[in-house]
Amino acid sequence: MPVTLKLRFPAGRYHATPWGRHVNEGVAEWPPSPWRLLRALVATWLRKCPELNETAVRRVLEQLISPPMFYLPPARVAHTRHYMPWEKKGPADRTLVFDTFVAVGRKDPVIVHWPDATLSADDQQTLSRLVENQTTLGRAEGWVCAELADSATTDWNCGPSSTADTNQELVSVFCPDPTPTTVFGDEHYPPPPDSKKLKKGLKPEEYLFDCPRWHLCLDTEIIHKERWPQVPGARWVSYIRPADAFTKTVLPTSQQSFRREQPTVARFLLDSPVLPLVTDTVRVAEAFRRAIMSRFERWCRQHPAEAEVFRRTDNPERFASPVLSGKDPNGQMLTGHGHAHYLPTAEGTDRRRVTHLTVLATNGFGPGEVAALTGLRSFRYSEGDPLRVQLVGLGAPADFRHRLLGTAKVWESATPFVGPQHVGRSGRDRYLRKAIRREIRRVAERGLLSADVAATVQVETIIPPLSSPRPFEFRRNRERAGDDGYRRPCGTFRLTFSDPVAGPFCLGYASHYGLGLFAALG
Repeated sequence: MPVTLKLRFPAGRYHATPWGRHVNEGVAEWPPSPWRLLRALVATWLRKCPELNETAVRRVLEQLISPPMFYLPPARVAHTRHYMPWEKKGPADRTLVFDTFVAVGRKDPVIVHWPDATLSADDQQTLSRLVENQTTLGRAEGWVCAELADSATTDWNCGPSSTADTNQELVSVFCPDPTPTTVFGDEHYPPPPDSKKLKKGLKPEEYLFDCPRWHLCLDTEIIHKERWPQVPGARWVSYIRPADAFTKTVLPTSQQSFRREQPTVARFLLDSPVLPLVTDTVRVAEAFRRAIMSRFERWCRQHPAEAEVFRRTDNPERFASPVLSGKDPNGQMLTGHGHAHYLPTAEGTDRRRVTHLTVLATNGFGPGEVAALTGLRSFRYSEGDPLRVQLVGLGAPADFRHRLLGTAKVWESATPFVGPQHVGRSGRDRYLRKAIRREIRRVAERGLLSADVAATVQVETIIPPLSSPRPFEFRRNRERAGDDGYRRPCGTFRLTFSDPVAGPFCLGYASHYGLGLFAALG
């Protein structure tokens, strides 16, 4: 069946220079060259899908070497100018660089269509795996979202041809040679290094061991060094495209008609000479919350027009975000659970030390909260050196592959569940399991879980491994007057649902500060 690929550019820009042109010539590649696209799929395979075997990938690529058809959306050519470090004459030396790109609507896809491709069901799965993991096309800043389309449009406005009418123009497009033995040949590929060369040392352009010996995988530096008149395995193909391809209006990013979903999850990496103990989860979470609220208040003072809705009524000189603080403008605690959960976790080789911190808020982070999250660099939680933090992810739970945000039938305690204070000494374990079932029913009432699945959950007590701290070793009180965390019972548990459910699960007392956190098994 034919193969159709949709390419969307989230930044509204496609950064690529045609083969044989210098970046400072200010020439933009349009349409995206099939040769570049196939090389990008090979890079995606080697970097992100190494489990795919070479035979399967080659079988897919062989169906994509014929010149495809394109649908090109409205576009403009634009550029920026900036100075890059040169250091030819010293550390302060700079050189002016033109960054030319094609401006295109974020929601307007480039559609690539191979009408003669025939893929089996297994080949379709292989191509789908490659496409869904592809994130760049062109230069490093050329972000792309690629997907396989179920059906192809017939409104192709760019395709192979040797003649053009008054409404069209000819353009040379860099394509693979349609002969598989040329594209996947190896007669021009550098020979593997011998033992003497390995012992002596290799030049950067000779590190080609992870690539198949295909002309398609030839390093650009080798091609320039050899000064071949033609790139092995590639050829120029005459295409026609609309004569007004670069004269149509593309709305600025701020005016494009699309709705960006607010992020609900922010993931941070912690770094310090001595990382905090996982038993100090509550202290780390509270210290991070104070730091991020301070950072948000600084943003409010720098943006007075946007910050007025965050002004506190009980103290007009202060600003606070309900999402980050969990309080309304009057300083009263919010009753729902849509505000931020601060979840420190131990994800390194030493499971006794906190290495990451996840901020989760189902109400979503607005521009001010995002600015505070992206701007935080460090915070102090004890007398020692401050903890350095680096934002490593911002998006929705489905964007992350972590046990806290996964989907599974079985979930186990990552930190102890702390129950209600009124539980007595006798039957404490039974009452804690009952409290967990009550918390899960509340999760279902908020629409985050099916009521039938919540009603059939099995809760069993587990004993942590010897390498992990016991529940009673965790700090369970917050830094506020009259806190009763240490007078509450606690324990670790395993939840088993009848069907896979999506996390995260943060239940019980101080769940907004990392206690009562469950992680998926499997």
